[in-house]
Order: sequence, then structure tokens, then C-alpha cells
Amino acid sequence: MGLMFQMPLEENDLDDRIEVRNGHIRLRSYGLPMIFWGYLGAAFTVIIFMILAIYGPIQSILAGDDAINKIIAYAVLGIFIFGPIIALAFYFYEKELIKYEDQLTIKHKVFFIPVKSTTVTINEKNPLRLEHLLDSPNVAKMRQEKSMSGFENRGYYQVFAKLNNGREVLVDRNSQKREMRKLIDLLS
Repeated sequence: MGLMFQMPLEENDLDDRIEVRNGHIRLRSYGLPMIFWGYLGAAFTVIIFMILAIYGPIQSILAGDDAINKIIAYAVLGIFIFGPIIALAFYFYEKELIKYEDQLTIKHKVFFIPVKSTTVTINEKNPLRLEHLLDSPNVAKMRQEKSMSGFENRGYYQVFAKLNNGREVLVDRNSQKREMRKLIDLLS
């Protein structure tokens, strides 16, 4: 899902996802496209019908004496309760990049609540690094057929920043190299 959450790269009057003030840059990722909300609605509809179908049997299992069946019933109830909450959390995930002077803070939020925050120092000695990843063989490109050019696996690009302890942290990723170059230029 990481490639789905796009970061804004240009300031726009209609967009509140990027703020540039007094050397302070704040970028917030865009949410998922509206079609995905339709998919979520369809999935929730199926889950509601499944709950209605198993409500009676689950009640009778919970009223019974068999401990194993009760454990299975509670597991099923847990899936039906926590599954939709976890699915909804993907829709309310937001990544925020805050740059002030040479400090870059990467915040991950779920339901508008900060879950994880990492701060790195970016300067000439410790710049952002762009890396290209190609997960699978590029068969369409190896065959050199013009009709298969739309199926070429171009991979994706990741931007990393190095922490003080030497470990690297992922800043953002995208399938377009030029978008990642713009992000590096914006944050540098």
C-alpha cells in the first residue's frame, strides 16, 4: 500500500497538503482515491451479511459447554470486530514530512493519531539517498517486443535518510524517478 499514498510536490492554492513558511516545509500524504472507499463499502456490506448469517450459530456455540468451540467462536467474533477496524485504519493512514532547517521529521498517523515519529538530520555530509528497486525480472523488456512495452516492470524508487546511529529510514517511495527527485530537491 505504500505506493498508494502519494506525497504532494508542488504548492497549490487548492491543496492544503503542502505548507511552506519561513524555512518550514510540511508535506502530508494524499488519501486513497474515492474508488477505494467504494471497495471498502462493498467489503463492509459483505461482512455485515456474514455477521447476520452467523449470529444465531455463534450465540448457540457460546451458550454451549465445549471450550474449544467457545474459543473458535470468540476468534470469529474477534475477526469480525478487528478486521473492519484494521481495514479502516488503512484509509485513515497519513504520512507527514516536516522539514525545519536541517531536521526532517517523518510522522506516521493512523486515525489522525501519531503512531511513529523519526527525526533525521539532512545536510551536505548526510544527504538524502535515492535508490531504484526492481523486485522481479523484467521479462517484457528482455523480449524487446513493442507490443509488450506497456507490461514492462519499471520497479520503483525509494528515498532514504541516514540516522545518527548509521541506520537508514525510508522517507518516501514512488514509481516515478522524477517525482522522487522533486521531493529530494524540495527537502534539500
